[in-house]
Amino acid sequence: MDDIEIVIPKAAEWAPRELDNMSVEALHEYVEDLQRELTRVQSEIGNRHVVRSEANAIFKK
Repeated sequence: MDDIEIVIPKAAEWAPRELDNMSVEALHEYVEDLQRELTRVQSEIGNRHVVRSEANAIFKK
């Protein structure tokens, strides 16, 4: 059987926005965007923990 190498691409570099020229309203919208992204990332982490636990349960039997 051939060895298969799984290549996981690195996440794109994240760069913070320049805040100096943003209005208060734009800053609030930016915070909301960041909070949604954080929630999305945390959900994905949780999903991956579940998948890993399920895989471990299957292979430990």
